[in-house]
Order: sequence, then C-alpha cells, then structure tokens
Amino acid sequence: MLMKCGHAANATDMKTGDPCCAICAPDPDAYLPTNSPSYKNRKAICPSCKKTKPSSESLPFFEYRPTMEFDSFYCGCRGWD
Repeated sequence: MLMKCGHAANATDMKTGDPCCAICAPDPDAYLPTNSPSYKNRKAICPSCKKTKPSSESLPFFEYRPTMEFDSFYCGCRGWD
C-alpha cells in the first residue's frame, strides 16, 4: 500500500492498527493511503550501491518518486542493522 508521503507502508500505527510509514511519521501524509500508480516501465534504484530493480511496493523501503527518473529502495547492501 502506497502512502501519501510516497513510501510504501512499512509499519503499523499502534493506536489504530492501520498501515503507515515509519520513515515519515509523524507527518500526516505518513498515515494517509493513496492510490498506487502504474509502475510499468519504472525502475527503482538503491542510493547506496546504485543497483536497480523493477519498481514495486514490495521492495524494502520503496519510495515512489514520480518527478525523478528512478524510484528508490534499499537493497540491503550495507546490512540490515
């Protein structure tokens, strides 16, 4: 589920149980779901190592960036700690 902030939902609001974005909280857009666009022919890039994958909300820390050439995600190249 894509949130209005542009990130895929990556957490749950402990008060309501609804999906939210932990990256952008407490910004109100982190709690508002939005319609997912078509990701056809879009790629996401890991800012750390520049690895690319087809854009998908299932990618870790996915962020839809419609005004940029690539969306963003984290591939795990620097570890998960």
